[in-house]
Amino acid sequence: MYRLMTLLWLRWEYLISNRFLLVVCVATPFVDFAILQAIPMIHGELYFLNMGLSLIYSMTAGSFTSMMISEEKEKKNLRTLILSGVTKYNYIISVISFPFIFSVLSALFMPVIFGVSIPNWLTYFVVVVLTTLAFILLNLSIGLFSKTQTHATLFSMIVLIIATFLPMLSSDMSNKIMSYITRFSFIGANTEYFIKLEKFQISESSVFALICWVVILIFISNFAFKWNAREH
Repeated sequence: MYRLMTLLWLRWEYLISNRFLLVVCVATPFVDFAILQAIPMIHGELYFLNMGLSLIYSMTAGSFTSMMISEEKEKKNLRTLILSGVTKYNYIISVISFPFIFSVLSALFMPVIFGVSIPNWLTYFVVVVLTTLAFILLNLSIGLFSKTQTHATLFSMIVLIIATFLPMLSSDMSNKIMSYITRFSFIGANTEYFIKLEKFQISESSVFALICWVVILIFISNFAFKWNAREH
């Protein structure tokens, strides 16, 4: 526990000293859409709210994580931590804690700012937490497998594009294939929630698919850390 608290403190000190990362990955997605919703024709629109949430998941949860890890790899900090005996669980928890907190808080405040009524906050909270975890774990794996920060940024951008455009493509109800793909993707539960709202149930197939994504990505992240330990 002491080692974990030390890692969290070091992570916080890193974030304070690297304000560019905080501005780009944490502040920008939230502030941009908070300003955008001030336009009368956009305020209360689920389409733009969904876009804002996709950006939060992709950048605050996703790119935030992969950029931190890839930078640590380039500076050999990850190697130092592994050689010092830091366990994979302590390392992973220290990496995902702040992206998780920032992402969940931003996603919970976004509907309030947009003036969208959430019929069941508990269900919405579950969807937000699972979606955030999926994006974090996916980008955690990207960061651990990427050789450079440039590679990590590139792959994170691909995730951002998928998360942004997949819900847009599936909005055409006549396109059954895209709707099916979106439903079982890592952004599917969030997309379906804002389509159904009060009719959305926690037992939806998209939620089950999201849980599967999280479980699979936990195993991939675990393998990625072990791979880095062997490499170093």
